[in-house]
Order: sequence, then C-alpha cells, then structure tokens
Amino acid sequence: MWNQSPDNGISSDLSTLVDDLTHLDLQKSSLCSTITSPTTSVASSAEVDEATTLLNSISSYFSVKPTKYGGRGCFANTDLAQDTIVHECSMALSSTIARPFRKEVCGSCFEFLHGKTLKFKLISRKNKQNNSMSASASDCSLALHFCSQPCMDKFIALDIDDLYRESLLNVESLFIKGLNQCQYDLERKKQQEEAETEAELKLENELKQAKDIELFISQKWQEAEINCQLQLSKLKPKQRKNFNNLIYLIPKINENEYMEIKYIIGILFQMYKCDNCENNKLSSVSLSSLELQIFQLLQSNDVEKICKYPYLLYSYTNKIYKFLKISTLEKLQSYIIPSIIRSIIGKKLTNAYGIWSIDNEPDGNKELFGYSLYSSASFFNHSCNPNLINIEKGAKTIFKLLKNIKKNEELCINYSDSINDDLEIRQKDLKEWFFDCLCERCVEEMNLKNAKK
Repeated sequence: MWNQSPDNGISSDLSTLVDDLTHLDLQKSSLCSTITSPTTSVASSAEVDEATTLLNSISSYFSVKPTKYGGRGCFANTDLAQDTIVHECSMALSSTIARPFRKEVCGSCFEFLHGKTLKFKLISRKNKQNNSMSASASDCSLALHFCSQPCMDKFIALDIDDLYRESLLNVESLFIKGLNQCQYDLERKKQQEEAETEAELKLENELKQAKDIELFISQKWQEAEINCQLQLSKLKPKQRKNFNNLIYLIPKINENEYMEIKYIIGILFQMYKCDNCENNKLSSVSLSSLELQIFQLLQSNDVEKICKYPYLLYSYTNKIYKFLKISTLEKLQSYIIPSIIRSIIGKKLTNAYGIWSIDNEPDGNKELFGYSLYSSASFFNHSCNPNLINIEKGAKTIFKLLKNIKKNEELCINYSDSINDDLEIRQKDLKEWFFDCLCERCVEEMNLKNAKK
C-alpha cells in the first residue's frame, strides 16, 4: 500500500519532538563537515584561507578567484596555449541515469550502445550469490547494467559491503512497486494525484504569502523530518526492522524524483565511504574526500529554484525526503537530515553536468541520459563566446582550451544549447542558471541593440 496523502503540519503538542529533532539536525551537521546547510553563515578568516587553498589545489593552470560581477571564477595562472587541457575529472562525485536508459547506459563509464541492452549486470546479493549473469537469464528490471566486465569490476571495487549497489537497487524496487500499485488501483492513483495537486497548490499559496521565504522553506524541511519521525514512531522497534512494514509509508515518486533520489544516494554513499574507510590513503577515497570538501564550498540555489517552480518544495520535502528517510538502508540513515539533503539538492541545481549521447548518433540528435556532478569543475563560469570546452570521455570529463589565453584571463565554458541563437533567446535560456549573462558578446550585442533605438 502506498500512502500519498499530504502530510499535516506541526501540531502544538509536538514542541518536545521539534526541539529534539532540531538538536539532532544541528549535531549531525557539525559532524558532517563535508556538507553544509544552505543557510548563509559568516566564515572565519582561517576558514576562508583554508577554502582558498583547497580551491587553488584543483589545477596548476588556474586559480579560483572572485569575479567583477560577483561569485567566483577560474583565472589563468600564466599564458596558456590553445588545446591545453587545464583540468580533468576522472570520476563524478555522484551521477544518475534516467530510468528509460538504465539498461542501455553503462553505470560506470556511461557508454551507450545505440539502444542495446547491456550484457553485464549486477543484481542484489539478497536474490543471488553470483555477481553477474547473462542478460537473458532473468528479469533485468532489478539490476545495475554495465558495458563490460572491467566497468562492472570497477563499480564493485569502489563499493563498500555492497552498500551502494543495494541502495540503488532498493530505489528501483520501490519505484516498480509504486508503478504496479497504480496499475492495479487506478481509482486510488487518481485520488493520490488529486491530493498531491491540492497540497502543491496550498504550499505554493503559502510560499507567495510568506514574509521570509528562506525561513518558510526551512520550516517545511523541518516539518518533513517531524512527520517522518511521527509515522515511524507508530511502529514497534521490531516492525521498523521489517521493511515490509514500511512500504505503505513510502510515497510514490515520478521519474524525475527517481533520478534525484539516486543522485542523492550517490553523495550519501561518498560521505559514508570517507567516514568509514579504514585506509584513507586509497586513491578513490582520497579523491572522494577532496571532491566532498570542494562540494561544501558550492553555492546552493534551492531558494531561487523553488521560487521559480514552487511545486518543487512539495516534491523535495514530502516525496524525496520522505522516500529517503523511510526507505534508505540503515548505514546511510544518519546522514538523512534536512540540512544535508537540502544542501545536496540545492548544490546540484546549477552545478551538474549532463550525460549526453555522442554527437554522431544515427539520427543526428543528441540525447540526455542523466547528469553527473564534478565538484572541482563547478567553478567555470559561462560565456557566450567560450574559451574552454568540456569534453566527455565516458565518465571522465576534460576541459580543453579553444584558444590561446593570457595570464589572469577568465576561463569560461558554454552552459546552454542556445549559443548560436540571438541575444534574447540566450538570455532567456540562461535564466535557468539564475544569472544575467554579461559576457563580452552579450554586452556588445546589448550596446548595438540600444544604439539602434
């Protein structure tokens, strides 16, 4: 059974629980130094120096500095020649593949074989002791797919006690159960959709009337935590350990939320890995730790995104957070608190890179398979006349200069697909990144346009 009724607000007799949960949230936030709350805080001079040192360790070719138009950007440390590779990301901090492509895009290197189902796959150890089997041997729906044995072996080597594997397969299993429930009970599905729409509209109206939007959003996140705790508190300890008793509490999610949850689990797993790996000198752990530290410094845009698309607040708090809180495996549960999940979502919004098909697809069109996040590559700003290009080579992304660069010149990539369009279309497209482009090309075109008036 799938409970899709909108959660109620905080009642007055829950003050003790609110205080306890708030204390827990703050306590965990202080322990998880790699992830910070989206709320603004004043950094000490020592923290600023530490952050500067960290950012400038990303590459010897550039430094991360404040820009003249606000925020930070990457500036060349010396004159650089065209085709210089100034940065290389060998592994995403987290990635997620859209569900329609889950059997066709490699979970390790993002290889796409023109729609063919990948032969190598991992299934849950709970269902089968073998690590892999042929694609035709059993149902492919509950499996992680790879293009080759080396890619599958790499995934296994980077996992810890199958935690990442089982977490991803758990999401897939619950998503399928939600689909099946809807197929067998169409009337219930209709009622759930109506209730969800009503809750979204109510939340949107409350958001418009809120005097302090940041505070309002924070309160809704805290309410989500409290409501989850209340629902779980109704179960006896033994019942909580039996996953079948929790299924009816888990919200049905759509495919966008499915992708978001898998991305979040990837970040949570990296946090767990860095906190629990005995040998922190392992290259994969060191890389994850560095990327997590840089992730801490990224800007969160959840408030801007929610203001533009108010329905997302309901999706984030009443569906994604609730899904994670109730269903995520025990080893990752301690990381699931409002400040951490909100930060993970907010920092993805303008920092993720799309996972695309190659340019020479048979029909000439590129397809978006999913997205990945490389923290160390998140400080390249946009220009409509870029001097830098990011090139995907499987799960690896390199950044290569398109022209010769002078010392202290900013290195910029292109964010959008409208770079060849006129000024108005480009500016409208870039609103999704919450800024007005003031690159040289845009300023020049603005001046020409104003001169004609």
